[in-house]
Amino acid sequence: MQTLKMRGKVYLMGAGAGDADLLPVKAVRVLRSAEVVLHDDTVSPEILELVPASAQVRNVHKLGVLEGHLQKKIDLLLIAAAREGHEVVRLKADHPRSSAQLNEETEVLAQAGVDFEVIPGATSAVGAAAGATSR
Repeated sequence: MQTLKMRGKVYLMGAGAGDADLLPVKAVRVLRSAEVVLHDDTVSPEILELVPASAQVRNVHKLGVLEGHLQKKIDLLLIAAAREGHEVVRLKADHPRSSAQLNEETEVLAQAGVDFEVIPGATSAVGAAAGATSR
């Protein structure tokens, strides 16, 4: 008897300025259907409230891992959750940090055979502009 291999997907996403109203529609939809969320400690509670209560939500900065090994631990958690068939979100405080780091993360996921998608959030500049008011 052949068993079907479950395949999940990893979404690399920026939380922007912290205002859930400024997130793209696709980002909100993905957060609302997430099963596993690994987030930075500076992601706003307002954005984390979009995640279903049934989801496994972890602040990756509280994993008890030395800073130099943190990214490797995050990568392993993302890969494991996706291989278990989960819809996984790696939620960063802003948009995915640098293109070099994003390329590194996507390369690790690709090498592991994990399906992934990058979903940009609202950038800090957009958030700052949105918060501005005229007098």
